[in-house]
Amino acid sequence: MDIPELIRQCEDHLFPTLRLGVRERVLYYHLLRHTHIEGKASALFALLPLAGATGVSESSTREDIRTLNERGCIRIESRSRNGHLVRVLLPEEIPGVLPKDEVPVEVDLETLDLFSNRRFIDALLAREDERCFYCLRGVTVESCELDHVMSQASGRDHSYRNVVCACHECNTTKQARDAEDFLRGLYRKGMLSQPELENRLSAVAQLRAGKLVPSRELLRRAL
Repeated sequence: MDIPELIRQCEDHLFPTLRLGVRERVLYYHLLRHTHIEGKASALFALLPLAGATGVSESSTREDIRTLNERGCIRIESRSRNGHLVRVLLPEEIPGVLPKDEVPVEVDLETLDLFSNRRFIDALLAREDERCFYCLRGVTVESCELDHVMSQASGRDHSYRNVVCACHECNTTKQARDAEDFLRGLYRKGMLSQPELENRLSAVAQLRAGKLVPSRELLRRAL
C-alpha cells in the first residue's frame, strides 16, 4: 500500500468532499490504522476503547462512527456486545471522492499545422533545443521565426517534417533556397564549423524522414 498517496487522497479529496470534521477525520485515521494499514479491510471496535484512543467521549464516538457510516467512509457490518465490526473503505472505493482521470487529447502529428498562428512554437523550440535550426544561434519565443525547410513555393507543407524555428537573419536570407545549399553557404561564411554543418545536414534528413518529433505533451497542451 502506498501510504503517502493514501494520505494525499484523504487530505485532498476524501475529507473536503465529504466535509468531515476534525473528530471524524481522527476517527477515520484510527480505523484505517487498525484495518488497511495492518493488511485487513475490517476489524472489531468497541466504543469505549475507541473513545479513549481518539480523546473524545463515548457518546461523541458513537455519533462520529454513525456519521462515517452514513457518508460511506465505513460500513458497520454487525453490532454485538463486543463492539462494532467495521469495514473501512478507502478513498478509491467511495463513489465521487477521487476525480476521474482525464482522457488525454490524442495528438495526430500528421494533420497538425505547426506553422499558422505560432500555436505550437513551444514544442518546436524544445525540439530545436532553443536554437536556430540552421545556424544554431540561441533563440526565444519572442525572437525566433517559423521557417519552412522546403519552401512554400514547393507546396504548403506546415507539418512537423517541414516547419522549424529559425533566427530572424536565417529566416530572411534563406528565402526559397534549398536547405542543404543554405547550410553550406553558412559554412562558407564561417557561421558553421565542419562538424556543425554535418550535424545540420543530418538534421534536415531526419526532419524530412519524420524522425525529429516535437514533444507530444507540449503539443497536447497547446491544443
